Amino acid sequence: MKFRVIDLGRDYPGHITDFADARNSFVKDLLDDEYLLFVDSDEEAPKMLLDYIGRLKPQFPYYWVRRIELVNNKYVPVFNPNYNGRLCSNRVRFIGRVHEMIIPREPHGVIDIPIIHNHTGPASYRGGAQSGLKLGLLKVREVVRGW
Repeated sequence: MKFRVIDLGRDYPGHITDFADARNSFVKDLLDDEYLLFVDSDEEAPKMLLDYIGRLKPQFPYYWVRRIELVNNKYVPVFNPNYNGRLCSNRVRFIGRVHEMIIPREPHGVIDIPIIHNHTGPASYRGGAQSGLKLGLLKVREVVRGW
């Protein structure tokens, strides 16, 4: 597969106010046989993942890629497992300013070799047990949907 790695924080010109627009700015100009692997500045795509993608025969407009979620270098079970549409062709578009989604949603492939995400700094989710319950419910929803 022909692909490039795009780090939004590094490669997007200017300040990102709409993450869907930022991702779409890269996707819209791709050739039909090219893909982009999106990573954020606090993520790492291991060599094992990059090698796998390089050998992959494209079958889908995009691929969900597993992410291992860390917070301040620690594994947080409620955030895992996590899949995100990160390997994309020009046949998809993103919607939503933050926590963007891909359309069309189907069909897609799945890659289990993970991107590693390490959020450092204060947690953005506050509220003690109530936030934990909300996160738990969101995780149940993801698992039921097959994300």
